Amino acid sequence: MSSRLEIWAATPTPFTPQGELDLDVVSAQAEHLTTTGVYGAFVGGTTGEFPSLSSDERIALVEKWRDVRPSALGFGVQVGHTELAKAQALAAHAEKSGAQLIAAVAPYYGQTPSIDRITSWLADVAAAAPSTPFCYYHIPSMTGSTHRPSDVVASAVGKIPTLAGVKFTDEDLMEYDLTRAVDASVRVYFGRDELLPAALAFGADAVIGSLFNGLAPVAHRVVNAFDAGNPAEAFALHKPFRDIAYSADRHGGLGFVKELMNELGPDAGRPRLPWGPLEGADRAEVLALADRLRPIIAEATEVVAG
Repeated sequence: MSSRLEIWAATPTPFTPQGELDLDVVSAQAEHLTTTGVYGAFVGGTTGEFPSLSSDERIALVEKWRDVRPSALGFGVQVGHTELAKAQALAAHAEKSGAQLIAAVAPYYGQTPSIDRITSWLADVAAAAPSTPFCYYHIPSMTGSTHRPSDVVASAVGKIPTLAGVKFTDEDLMEYDLTRAVDASVRVYFGRDELLPAALAFGADAVIGSLFNGLAPVAHRVVNAFDAGNPAEAFALHKPFRDIAYSADRHGGLGFVKELMNELGPDAGRPRLPWGPLEGADRAEVLALADRLRPIIAEATEVVAG
């Protein structure tokens, strides 16, 4: 068995050695996620290096996922952009392509000065895909936003008829709790994989994160231990996630995560600037950590398969 946790993998965007889109890899990514206990693919997010992609590349990526994903694999698309018209166009295209969840960051590279402006902008994006559930993507480490997502959701509920979720990629668990409490119809997907046991203690039942591209079986094992009343075991089983976070902090951040996931699943190519490619000691740490993780993932896969 897997677990009761709904896991979405924030998928890397595949590139050729020359740095161009390599869409042939998407089929392998979709198959890998389907066989490792992942509920859905979250395409074009931070892990997908969306700021480095042109709108045409983002469209081509979504269309490839549309064409190859198994029907059992969920399909979410992140459409945030610094230009409203382009975000709206990406949202409309995602809906046309069959996305089951459309997410967007608020305007970034300069903070939107008020909650009302944020939610009005998000409402305009959501309105371009009026038949698809909409998700606010909160990731202050990248956007620089200091606005509380609980306040954003409280304002957005009255403006966005399709509001269905929040991707909460932040360490503030008190704010996570407040955001979950705003409206029962808005599902909050936890996005800090390295804090999963703590999020479970706060009631998490759905997650979206990059490390689930390789470690979904380990995550299911963590949840099963937690639900069985063994939090200490869950914390111990979760250690690989924390090890990755510690190494990523020292060896390249998002680029490190992508290159590590390449070693544990389909190879999506080296990351684009500013996150990669990794060289020297950083690349060596990727390879060493991957070697340590493979037997752990293999064991977890056997256990959760039952």
